[in-house]
Amino acid sequence: MIQNLGSFIIRTSLILFSCFFLLTACSKDVEVFNGIVHTVDFENKRILVISQLKDSDLNKDYKELLNSGEYSQVIWVNKVAPSEYEKGDEIEVSYESSDDSFPAQVNAKKIIKVKN
Repeated sequence: MIQNLGSFIIRTSLILFSCFFLLTACSKDVEVFNGIVHTVDFENKRILVISQLKDSDLNKDYKELLNSGEYSQVIWVNKVAPSEYEKGDEIEVSYESSDDSFPAQVNAKKIIKVKN
């Protein structure tokens, strides 16, 4: 009987561990990025969002801003409907992963307009 109990505990522990492992491996953390839409790229269906963008930089060329090194938190949000966004919109972007480029490339899970 003690041997059966020990075997039961081991099997139960393995099953619980496996379930826990699968649940944590499948869940992804969602990142949230707040910023201002600087560029709406209709051709590539994406928007460039810059965190803490100054009003005075809103009409500068985005390449000039990226090369200036003044802004370190910048993302291209891909696969969007460009007609829904305008330069200067303040948005919140939720996404699961980004690449290591600068600016980072993300596919949004959700975009909320904070202010336009």
